[in-house]
Amino acid sequence: MLDKEVTVIGAGLAGISAALTLQGAGRSVRVIESSDRVGGRVASDVIDGFTLDRGFQLINSQYPELKRLKVMDEVDFIAAPRAVEVSLDQDRIVLGDPRTHPLSALSSKTGSLSSKVNFLRYLYSHSNSALSVEDELQKLGDLYQRVLRPFLTGVFLTSPAHVSAVNGKEIIRSFISGKPGIPAQGVGALATALAKRITNIELGRNINSLSELAGPVIVATDVTTAAQLLDMTSVPKLAASTTWYHEVPTELTSSKCMVIDGQKRGPVVNSIAISNLAPTYAPAGKVLLSSTTVDFASESEVRRHLALIWGAQSSEWSLIAKYEIPKSLPIFAPGAQGVTSAKVATNIYVAGDYRSAPSQNGALLSGRLAAEELLFDERS
Repeated sequence: MLDKEVTVIGAGLAGISAALTLQGAGRSVRVIESSDRVGGRVASDVIDGFTLDRGFQLINSQYPELKRLKVMDEVDFIAAPRAVEVSLDQDRIVLGDPRTHPLSALSSKTGSLSSKVNFLRYLYSHSNSALSVEDELQKLGDLYQRVLRPFLTGVFLTSPAHVSAVNGKEIIRSFISGKPGIPAQGVGALATALAKRITNIELGRNINSLSELAGPVIVATDVTTAAQLLDMTSVPKLAASTTWYHEVPTELTSSKCMVIDGQKRGPVVNSIAISNLAPTYAPAGKVLLSSTTVDFASESEVRRHLALIWGAQSSEWSLIAKYEIPKSLPIFAPGAQGVTSAKVATNIYVAGDYRSAPSQNGALLSGRLAAEELLFDERS
């Protein structure tokens, strides 16, 4: 069996990671992808000179799997500020990492100093898998209601009340200790850089049944497609999101920070002038605003909320594009059982972020572990 080619279905981050692991072990691999590009959701489009990621995403350059792959030097990475702006009434209050924004913690508008100290203690405590992130954080009062809840809703793409305290804390810690940002040419540059290392990728090809394939297979598609190919009886719940891209006046803001609404006055969970962070995201002299919603919202509702968040009239802003992503991230609910093996049948393995963690690191890790398990089984 060692001479048989391994087929990886799906060229998202999980599939790419699986293929690179197998190649590194000297195995012959082909990757089959149904779309016309690699990366899955980690992809970017260019429309009218604007770079639009398929859903607002930051890449944490300190993720262990990215560091292991040594890929960040191959993309023009731009680090984001270690701070957010909280929109409250007519003001936007900066709250940041105390190492870089030491005075921001003193504002009582974003929560008491004691609640911020308690949040730091929370980061180093053990969590109960039966509880949700909200169960553990709501005792922080205004810090949770005005800052953490809206921020984390944008991270998980669902309410923190729906997310396991254990899984959620891992993601929160990665943000605190990491270095998030974006490649200058869009998040798709990450997947493209990794895919260039793979010898054999077939784009635009659908696999309707595993019976079409010979030899070992790793199914690294989205969870819905995997369920169809593998006859899975149940699938994890998935979070949906919509990202709205507007061209806005240059005088709207010079900030590079993400803005969240501390008063929950509408459907937008975060908004950022993304071209202030990465000027290559917009043509010269123009500003691109990226805003995310997780519940159904009309364009008029989004515009009304953005006007409140930014303190400006939004009726004349041009809508560049709207990305509706029904399968944005898996939801790891309280009490969910962890996955121990990628093997689902003889010579068939499965990978994806829904099996490890709702993050780019989770997808990469899952792909690597599936490939390593396949290699181990072949040696046994």
